Order: sequence, then C-alpha cells, then structure tokens
Amino acid sequence: MDESPRWLIVNGQHDSALRVLQKAARWNNATIPLEEDLRDLMRNIQDESSTPLRELGTPLKKVGRKKLCGFLPVPSLLSTRAITIVTLVMCFDYFVVSLVFDGLNLSGDNYSADPFLYIVLGGLMEVPGYSLTALIINRWGRRTPTALSYILCGLVILVLTFIPNEVSWLAMTLAMAGKMSISGAFQIISIYSSELFPTKVRLQGIGASSEFSQLASTVLPYITTYLGTFIPWVPSVIFGCLSMMAGLATLALHETMGIALPDTISDLSSTVKRTLKNKTDDDEDLEKENLRQ
Repeated sequence: MDESPRWLIVNGQHDSALRVLQKAARWNNATIPLEEDLRDLMRNIQDESSTPLRELGTPLKKVGRKKLCGFLPVPSLLSTRAITIVTLVMCFDYFVVSLVFDGLNLSGDNYSADPFLYIVLGGLMEVPGYSLTALIINRWGRRTPTALSYILCGLVILVLTFIPNEVSWLAMTLAMAGKMSISGAFQIISIYSSELFPTKVRLQGIGASSEFSQLASTVLPYITTYLGTFIPWVPSVIFGCLSMMAGLATLALHETMGIALPDTISDLSSTVKRTLKNKTDDDEDLEKENLRQ
C-alpha cells in the first residue's frame, strides 16, 4: 500500500505525494489537475497546516517538544490539551468496547440456559449493529450515537443483575440488546477515532487505542472466569458501569461529521476552538430567539 498523500503533503514530500495521486488516477481512470496546479495546491495545504505555528512567530523546523521529568520528551499524543483529551478518551473507549463485547460473548452460561443458542443469537445481533450504524452516523454524526450506544448497553447490562435466573428469556433478550448496542459502538468508534486524530499522529493514536483494546482482552478472563465464578453478578456490574462511563467520557469529544480532518496537532486545537465557538454562538442565537418569542 502507498503512503497517505495527505501525510506526504503535510510533511513536505510533494514528489512522493504526486506519484501516489497519479497512480490512483491511473488505476481509477480518473482525471486530476495538471502537475503545476497540483504542486501549488500541495504548497498551500502544507502552508495552512503550519499556519498556527508561524502565527506565533516560531519557525516550523525549530519547534521543540516539551520535556517530561526534565529529560524525556512529552509524547505527541499528550503534547496539548486537545490531543490529550482525544487520546485518553479513545484509549478508554477502546478498552471498554473490547472488554464488554468479548465479555458478552463469554457470558453465555450466565445469561442463558442454552449457551449454544446464546452464541448464535449473539452473532446475529452483530448484523444490525454493524449495518445500521452507517445510516445512523450519516444522519446524526459520530459523537452522539457512540455515547448513546455505550450508555444503552450499560443500562441494559446493569438491569441484567436484577433479573432472576428463572426468567431466562428476559435475560437473553436484554443480553442480546446489549450485544447489538456494543456492536454498534465497536463499528462507530473505528471511524470516529480515525477522524479525531490528526494526520501526523493518526497511526500512533489508533495504535495506542488498539493496545488498550488488547489489554482488555487480556484481563477479561479474570473477570468472567474468576470473579464470575464466586460472585455471578460482578461481571455484569463491571461491564455496565464501564459502558456508562465510556458513554459519558465520549461527550467530552467534539463532533467530526462535516468537519475537515486535522493535519497537525495545532489544527486539532484550532478545530476544537471553532467547534466550541460555533456551539456558543448557536446557544446565544437560540436564547435570543426564545427571548423574542
């Protein structure tokens, strides 16, 4: 696979970006602008990505990274407030979605008298969870559906702790509803995270988040096998509470639908500020409209 043309342009590798774009156009029988026009466009994109730094009077190549403990450089994913919030929330969301998704898969003995039927129905619940999300996020964005998916899953699983063993059909129904919700969150979070992280650190951000997802899969058997054996309701409480917390934490992020993807960490900070300003302006306009009425 070729490197992302956007990443190449932001990092000044215009010749490589031009070759990738020409290759893509050739493969897809598409027409692209002339080489001179493309190079002018690339220079504009690179200049725009470095504008926040140049406005501060700091040359782009001389920007130093903050030091951690006096000698260790601060990781890029924690270098500013905006990218730190995105990193922490995404790592937590990935941890929770993997823990709950796999946890529900391994809880057939707890939520159903027939674990084989439970596995089959759980697989079927992934179909609407995966397929309907495309329509949902195109209409209502990424942040709200992600948060609601986590919160709904958390509520359903918490209710499961109060269902008697004799009412197996209700436990099965709630477990399937939780599986469908967390499947939707799993699908949306993959798209949402790729849009939240800037181009220059997108690979690092998704990689770090995925590590937390694998960490969840590692600690999961200790929750379901050990804790679940001694105290059957503990796994449900853990899954439910963590899902609720992940949903609330997601509300700290900004919406990405209809917004240009940030190229640099500085672009992310600018995007967050514009989003907050637009939200404030909308609230003020709504308040004025209410006063006039």
